[in-house]
Amino acid sequence: MPPRKKVRLSIVLPCYNEARGIRRLLDQYKEAGKGIRFELILVDNGSTDDTQSVLQDLLPEYPFARCVRIVQNQGYGHGIFTGLSEARGDILAWSHADLQTHPKDVFRSLRKFRKCGCPARLVVKGQRYGRAPGEWIISRGMEIVAMVLLRRFIGEINAQPKLFRRELMDELEDPPVDFNFDVYVLYKALQSGWRISSIPVRFPPREYGESNWSATWKSKLRTITKSIRFMARLGGGGVN
Repeated sequence: MPPRKKVRLSIVLPCYNEARGIRRLLDQYKEAGKGIRFELILVDNGSTDDTQSVLQDLLPEYPFARCVRIVQNQGYGHGIFTGLSEARGDILAWSHADLQTHPKDVFRSLRKFRKCGCPARLVVKGQRYGRAPGEWIISRGMEIVAMVLLRRFIGEINAQPKLFRRELMDELEDPPVDFNFDVYVLYKALQSGWRISSIPVRFPPREYGESNWSATWKSKLRTITKSIRFMARLGGGGVN
């Protein structure tokens, strides 16, 4: 097999039971990424639906995309970190595969990154709008928790996309495998002197599937409690 061509940007999308939306997702990236040397890494994160077979059927039509398969789901963060570890670009990004974050947002992040006078130690991330009041309140609450426990302001912790130079990977010693991956990466970036800049991103309702963390108020509370405990350990030096 010939070596893969060099790419400027690698975009990682963890996919868990996203079979119904993959065709549309690939078409959107094909359109949004015209003229840009990028690769799309779709991480089949232990899906139990037809995600793997759909990817096998569709990917030959989209030469910019490839799949990394994780047989046993170990968590959202594990899927992202696995994809980032496989990336070939100088600039890395991750986003969602559930069509709630439009591919155009990744390339808008790239444009903002390029316009920055000193992008070497910069993270560009999404800042969501158009959310339900309950979700907005949860996000603001977690920002306050982060301020108290981490002593740093981190806005919209779980908003996507996130984009940065690959050198940030050197700061990620033992990242969490779950949804705390987002706050861990942002905290480690700030701790190492990186800056964070945001772009506004629309956040429409989910079209396919169901979120694992927000399916019920019980699951939301469980995730929030787990995140608070993680931030307490992270801010206290209990996490590398």
